[in-house]
Amino acid sequence: MLLYLAVRIVGILPRVLLTVLLLGAFGTAGAHSRTDSHDPYHRSASAYAAVLDGELLWASNIDVRRAPASLTKLLTALVVLDSNWQPDALLSVSHDAAHTKHPRVGLRTGESIRADDALTAMLMHSANDACLVLAEHVAGSVDAFAARMNARAAALGMQDSHFVHPCGFDADGQYSTVTDLLRLAKAAHADPRIALIAAQERATISTATGRSLAFRNTNQLLGRLDGVVGLKTGYTQHAGHCLIVVAEQSGHRVWLVLLDSQRRWWTAHRIITDAFAAAVHAERSHEATFAGT
Repeated sequence: MLLYLAVRIVGILPRVLLTVLLLGAFGTAGAHSRTDSHDPYHRSASAYAAVLDGELLWASNIDVRRAPASLTKLLTALVVLDSNWQPDALLSVSHDAAHTKHPRVGLRTGESIRADDALTAMLMHSANDACLVLAEHVAGSVDAFAARMNARAAALGMQDSHFVHPCGFDADGQYSTVTDLLRLAKAAHADPRIALIAAQERATISTATGRSLAFRNTNQLLGRLDGVVGLKTGYTQHAGHCLIVVAEQSGHRVWLVLLDSQRRWWTAHRIITDAFAAAVHAERSHEATFAGT
């Protein structure tokens, strides 16, 4: 009822088309994709979903398989944290890790870095060098780590996803869906270590030799849109610009997944703002209804 009132008040969906869907990530078995011509955001991304307080508010193509880019690193983080996690362990930087593709934090071959610092660089700066350091340490190889990723994804109920590379590089056979990525987002943010890192705007880490590396969070909404507390950005040529955001205001929470969005920051800002506005309007309408009875 709350969502019905919210959507009706802001005039986004006519009553005849309104459907309240609880995604599998929020307690049901799943949801069907749809593109609604009255949805003002359906052209803003190839696939997306906005969830307000556990209820699907607006969505398009949520079960279409797409490349997940660096959103994949949320799953990588969960696998790493499940693998005898020792935050102060010193991890060696291989040649492959130091020379992988951008973005990188600037690790050099033969250096050592604390596991916790590598996790911070991977989640905040989407650093591929730090990502490979972690994957190699945990499993010895990318292929072996990918096997652990797929096992973890299956345990999360990500039934329409498959992963090949821990950093989210474009690869044959690597795909996910908005529905599955919402499941992943919920699981990742529920881990306080990931949530704390993802909410930081800036960080500085050091190698074992004392060389300092400073970087910013790739999430440009942090500090610019009230209530945003994470979660992960991504981009590859095949995937396009991708984003997972979680935001909280006045007791309400919005989850947003955008895949292949040409104007992801503008789009995300608008959707999150409208979602919170819908919640406020619904509360006021609800109060007015009861006041008049």
